[in-house]
Amino acid sequence: MASQWVSTNLEEEVTCPICLDILKDPVTIECGHNFCHFCITQLQEASRYHIKCPLCKSSMKRDTYAPNWLLTNLIQKIRAMDPSERQLKEKELRCPKHGEKLHYVCEADGEFLCVVCHDSKDHKLHESRLIEEAVEHHQEQIQLHVGILEQKEQELVHMKAQVDKKISHFMAQVNIEKQRIHTEFKHLQQVLDENKNFLLSNIEHQAQHGVKECEQYNADTQAQLSLLRDLMDTLKAKQQMPPRQLLQDIRGTLKRSEEFQVQFHSKTPIPLGLDQQLNEAKSRHDSVIESLRKCEEQLQADRKKHQGKILQDMNATHRQSAPVTFDVASAHPGLSLSWDLKTVTAAVISQNHSIFPVKQQSFYPSRCILGSPGFSTGRHTWEVELSGLKGDGAGVVGVAWEKVPRQGSLTLEPASGFWVLQIVSNLECQAITGKDSRENLPVCSSRVGVYVDFEGKEVTFYDATTKNHIYTFHTSFPGKIFPFFKLLFSGTQITLSP
Repeated sequence: MASQWVSTNLEEEVTCPICLDILKDPVTIECGHNFCHFCITQLQEASRYHIKCPLCKSSMKRDTYAPNWLLTNLIQKIRAMDPSERQLKEKELRCPKHGEKLHYVCEADGEFLCVVCHDSKDHKLHESRLIEEAVEHHQEQIQLHVGILEQKEQELVHMKAQVDKKISHFMAQVNIEKQRIHTEFKHLQQVLDENKNFLLSNIEHQAQHGVKECEQYNADTQAQLSLLRDLMDTLKAKQQMPPRQLLQDIRGTLKRSEEFQVQFHSKTPIPLGLDQQLNEAKSRHDSVIESLRKCEEQLQADRKKHQGKILQDMNATHRQSAPVTFDVASAHPGLSLSWDLKTVTAAVISQNHSIFPVKQQSFYPSRCILGSPGFSTGRHTWEVELSGLKGDGAGVVGVAWEKVPRQGSLTLEPASGFWVLQIVSNLECQAITGKDSRENLPVCSSRVGVYVDFEGKEVTFYDATTKNHIYTFHTSFPGKIFPFFKLLFSGTQITLSP
């Protein structure tokens, strides 16, 4: 048995890769591989152009092979080791029906034929070839196919290189455009801040000037008031004096009163220049504010136009995305699911919450559930509809990071891995932007679409009925994310589409 095993393994090492028989007159080509002299000669004659090694495909020159005497001696020793096994293999190369050596191959059914089979009625009308000719023919066919496939490989590699180059150029242009937007808006913000500071500084200067003049006016008025009261007291005292004292210096006293009256009427209560300067400043401010409002209107119009294009892209993505269903394993035990996993309903919860068996992967005590599948690349869209027993459905919709906690109190905010809106029927819609911060949104709908652009780092919400934009989170996702839902009221129902 050991000798047979050794003989078999040695024969495998000295088998010609072309004819699959033990090498006859073995020769070695440039790459170091060995073939029968006859086989490599036939291959050389069949190839019109370049000759390649059948094993490693390396090119070789014509007639550059040399006899391998070491292999010749080894083959002779192998043949002498176990002649019985050699005879057995020779039997395998003979027709099992007629015992004749196999010389032909039928092109119709691929069977090997002896001379008797070749002339029989079963194969007489079939096209057949000598095995050597068939091998030569199919070697040429194989070589032809290999050449075509190698050409296709080169084309694909070239196309991939071109696409990679375009993608690299595209991303470079995207980064340049991002930087341009940041730069332009930063410059615009700087200009706005400078103009704001200038206008505030100007109005503050006018305020200080006005206050200073008013203080001066008040001081002058207070001085006049003191002088007036002194005169009044003097005149009243004169009235009470005897005639001789009353008439003493009466002309001087009356003259001082007359002079005061003249001076009092010549004073301007409030400087007219202040009102004029303030009106001029307000006119300048009106002009600046009008320009800003026109700019704001243009920016809003452009934003709505671009958002419309984004929503069209969402709809196109919507048709390509896999349908979203509810994930049973993550569901709070107080939530019931439809058979198709497209609708979830919040049951009326008993005060005794302990009646629910809680699984580790389930949300509890918050009535939450994830959607399936999750996303780590690409763009994805789905829509939800909220309803309730009396039309008062309320819930939270959006996306959540796969590693958010499921047990205990949840902090629904981007910093914790939640990008969500809170919707209360058609009454209120809020973007939850922080632990204690929410942004009230002007658009509120019970049918909401969610669009996730993983590479664009955006989560966009839109009205699924009107296709109007609601809100967009700009963020960097820490990993895989899943659709997320929280049902706030008992009887609230959320239905997915598609």
